[in-house]
Amino acid sequence: MPWLVIALLLGVVSILVVLRVRRQAKRPVTVVVAPDLARRVTAATRAFVKAEPWQPASAPDAPATAAAIEAALIAREPRRALEIAETALAVNHEVAAQRVWLGWALCASGQPTAALDQLAQASASGALASYVAARAEHLKFEHTVGAVGSIPPLVTTGDLAVVTLARGRGGAAWLTGATDAQLSSAEVKAAVAEHRETTARCLERALDALVQQPGFVDAAYLVARLAVKAGFVDPANALFDAIAPRIDGRPDVEAFERDRRDLADPSGVVANAKIKPVNAVAKRSRSLKVL
Repeated sequence: MPWLVIALLLGVVSILVVLRVRRQAKRPVTVVVAPDLARRVTAATRAFVKAEPWQPASAPDAPATAAAIEAALIAREPRRALEIAETALAVNHEVAAQRVWLGWALCASGQPTAALDQLAQASASGALASYVAARAEHLKFEHTVGAVGSIPPLVTTGDLAVVTLARGRGGAAWLTGATDAQLSSAEVKAAVAEHRETTARCLERALDALVQQPGFVDAAYLVARLAVKAGFVDPANALFDAIAPRIDGRPDVEAFERDRRDLADPSGVVANAKIKPVNAVAKRSRSLKVL
């Protein structure tokens, strides 16, 4: 079963690199994924099932334009949502919540770096801020390794490349677009560690949003996606099942339905992820210069 293979590989990929680097460098390596994340996903799923659905525009501190921005996102009109959010910020740039909502619209427009910039200026807290921070950071990372769009596929070229790198079979070509690319053991370790650490950190932030508002459907969907990418496929499947009756009328319903189909039959998404990029133009990774 492809998902079982992918989950096992994602779950042990850091351990494989630890063993390899220890043999070659004789120095300890720390595995960065918190061991309780799968348990936290399961607990969040139970709380989500019991909670009433929560919409960010209903929050007491939501700006006056929140409902209009959310309605545009639900209508799958991210450009209109962005225009509303930018206009609102221009009128009242001192309200931190305006920047959080602009950050959400920027994520939906596939602009995670700009979203993170708005969050940095906002210094805001709350469920929506935590959700946007998690989504923007992970989307920025995925764009860095070649993914496109506001919600990339459940399995990207970068995901499979990291697994392939850990197994020592040519993942560098997928990440760089160069068929003759060679990585040292230290570069392999850096690529795997960055993937694992970023995924785990963003999953924790998305879980924080869901803990603050257990009925937050959009945060639950992000948790489910990141849980798959972290290798926690069974807890992720349970959360996908819990979300299904509530996703209708939310901004990312089409992506959710695509991902759920891919969970049921991953052959298509895995095949697409195996297509090596041509003339890759992705930005370089901070920790791995070949990206």
